[in-house]
Amino acid sequence: MGQAVLKRGTLRTRTIWTLAGAAWGLLVGLVTALQTAAFLAGVGWLFIFGDDRWPEAANWVLLGLTAVAGLVPFVLLGWLGRRIGIAFESESRQRLRTRRRGWFVFALAMGGLAIGAGMAWAGALTERARRADREAAERQYEQLAESTHRIADVALAAGSPPEVAVDLGLEGAREGEYLLDWRLRETAYDSTVAAGSRTLTLPPGASRVSIGIDTAAVRRRYQRVVLDGAGGVQVDEEFELRFTLRPILTDDEARRLPDDRVREVERGDSDLVSTEQAVLHVRFDLP
Repeated sequence: MGQAVLKRGTLRTRTIWTLAGAAWGLLVGLVTALQTAAFLAGVGWLFIFGDDRWPEAANWVLLGLTAVAGLVPFVLLGWLGRRIGIAFESESRQRLRTRRRGWFVFALAMGGLAIGAGMAWAGALTERARRADREAAERQYEQLAESTHRIADVALAAGSPPEVAVDLGLEGAREGEYLLDWRLRETAYDSTVAAGSRTLTLPPGASRVSIGIDTAAVRRRYQRVVLDGAGGVQVDEEFELRFTLRPILTDDEARRLPDDRVREVERGDSDLVSTEQAVLHVRFDLP
């Protein structure tokens, strides 16, 4: 009868410490698996595949290595807990104390798992809300991109020095302020010989805007920048005339758009920015 009680006590001590080791192995294994997956995904993206489509085999390799990284701590700590439990079984006077210690170690691991699960759940809810906000902001951006004014056409109007007028046709549904930039570039030496900007308040629909180019100022800048002050030449070239139209976002519009989209608009690298160019034939003499 005494032997039966001893056997139950021996098995219980061993089992408690095995469970404690396995619980810690599960906790450590989950953390290790997550870190391994993040590391391998980063290496694959930075050095192997980049933004290209990953082959199916790569996903299986990633999954397999992640599973191994999580399984190894689980097995090792479970085995270590079992060995500790077996060692404690030989100390008959401390069996009750060692069983309590085993349950305490087990409870610590389960508490860590519970906290980790709670944090993961809260993170998932936060990520879900963040993704929903991002999708809503992207829809706002798409709607704004559809309504923002664009440069429909560029036409050289009738005119002659000292000023040549250029007419722009603008179309869009968004009512508000826009910034119109223009630049006249001499292509052979890649030099800007004239530039300017204007703030426009555009109504919904189509409208036309006229830009005047001071040809005398173009001649002076061409002589100073391209010819380094020299003269005695006749200029007969085709210059590139480039226009850029971008919306000046209101505080409400900027608040409803993704932050990176707002920065793109400010840099001029956005779908909301419209660009057009034309060729301006320039001819003048520089004495």
